[in-house]
Amino acid sequence: MRKLAIIEDSQALTSVYKAFLSDSGFEVSVFNSTVSDINRLIKQGGFDLIVCPCFPKFQNGPQIVQMIKADPEFSPCAIIVSTSMQQESMKSEWDLRDIDAILLKPFDRESLIQTLNRAGENDPQHARQTPLALVIDDSKAVRSTLAAYLKALNFDVRAASDGMQGLITASECLPDLILVDVEMPVMDGFEFCKKLSKEPALKHIPTVVVSGTIDEDQFRKGFRAGAIDFLEKPVSRKALAAIIESVSVKENISSTGTTVILSKDTTLSAILKKTLNFLNSSIHICTRFDELETYLCVSIPDIIILDLSENEDKLNMCMRTRILLGSDSPVIIAVAGETDRDIMFQCFKYGATEFIIKPFGRDEIKARIENHIKLKKLQDELVQKNRILESLAYKDKLTGLMNRRYFDKALKDEMARAQAEHTNLSFLMIDLDNFKQINDMYGHDTGDTVLKEIAAIIIDNVQGNAVSCRYGGEEFCIIYPDTSLAEAIKNGEKIKRYCSLKPISSHRIFQTISGGMSSFPETSSAENLVSDADKCLYKAKKAGKNRIIANIEIS
Repeated sequence: MRKLAIIEDSQALTSVYKAFLSDSGFEVSVFNSTVSDINRLIKQGGFDLIVCPCFPKFQNGPQIVQMIKADPEFSPCAIIVSTSMQQESMKSEWDLRDIDAILLKPFDRESLIQTLNRAGENDPQHARQTPLALVIDDSKAVRSTLAAYLKALNFDVRAASDGMQGLITASECLPDLILVDVEMPVMDGFEFCKKLSKEPALKHIPTVVVSGTIDEDQFRKGFRAGAIDFLEKPVSRKALAAIIESVSVKENISSTGTTVILSKDTTLSAILKKTLNFLNSSIHICTRFDELETYLCVSIPDIIILDLSENEDKLNMCMRTRILLGSDSPVIIAVAGETDRDIMFQCFKYGATEFIIKPFGRDEIKARIENHIKLKKLQDELVQKNRILESLAYKDKLTGLMNRRYFDKALKDEMARAQAEHTNLSFLMIDLDNFKQINDMYGHDTGDTVLKEIAAIIIDNVQGNAVSCRYGGEEFCIIYPDTSLAEAIKNGEKIKRYCSLKPISSHRIFQTISGGMSSFPETSSAENLVSDADKCLYKAKKAGKNRIIANIEIS
């Protein structure tokens, strides 16, 4: 039975809580908002959840929560705020990041218990030390591959096989990252993103869409639905790591929506904290530079505000902070007194992004910070758009596979890695049998349909870490990193079998393929890998087609 503390000054509402929560599975204790009763709550301890009114009668609500949370025993305790106001209207009073759930009044028994349960589920997200990823894909092979990659990147992993199950799992475990496939039964990836974005407790979770074919239309659909990025199948560990880096979901790092203030002046810190409420960010206050140094060792904030007015070595403070960050971001705002105007330009040279003279108006600092946030947003959008354009430049428009340009680079990179790490590398060259006859008999539109269907079969059935490309015309190829020739042949045979069994177009064309397979270390260079596979492909054609021949015999 979970222990619940309710802070409430209204006797009528206290009676409602008790009536609704009888036989609910909660052990309920009620307190009013006086200092003595809050001390009694803290002394009693052991609570899993606390309900606090938005505007208590005797004390300020956020101060009550801070007072309770100051006791380490209450650190994992979930906080629910009861209010008749909408979330946006609460921002002037509450830091929403300190709240696990909002209980909207008026409420009935069902909505009260549902809110309490949801808040109780929020707690593991704050308590866990290792980030959690949720993988949603109807393919067991893809789920296993992505899970292996994520575990290697220090994630714990939960999995679901469709969008509906994914929503349920996301509500239960509140993951730090979600990877969702586009094409799934029950609910597709875009619909999942839309529903996720409507759930207050889930909409903040970074969601990445995974698809075998990503084009401009899919980009638009995904972003509109709430996705923050895209991964193309087959997913490589390197691409996944880059996505994780871009959304800042890493172990022991929380770099989104955080402001750090370094100041000995408690009045200045309080003014800045109140002024920065519009950011809806978590605010951390340090009074000494060594505290800031420790903080930056484990977390990178978005904004750092340095109070230089009481520090003798002002420029050194700016420089040391920027060195600790190791990059040109985040924003460093230097706050100084009237007598420090002469060091303004030197502060910029030593790492500050902005310089503000005390005393300052709240509107002034708000406007300056907003400008930096807008600039950062534009920079992030530019980086994302450039990455999208680069991705499209490497895509074959017809089939959605990577193109020849990408293949040439990828094969050289994988060969260099295999040589350096002494690992296996296999390569399959595929050619469609009698494809010219398809074009001659049914026309090029049908030929294009055949190419797209074969590409789709390759995408759906290629093993997780392989790279599939359109080599040119009716030729495809697959690079198999860390894969022995025997394993690659097994996967190639599976693709060949599925190609021959699927009727394509209204003409019910059963398209067969032939393949040539080569491998490293038996072949010493990227060029020879392609050359050997091409020779084997020629042998497969001469031997009657619809077969795969390798450059060495497998027993």
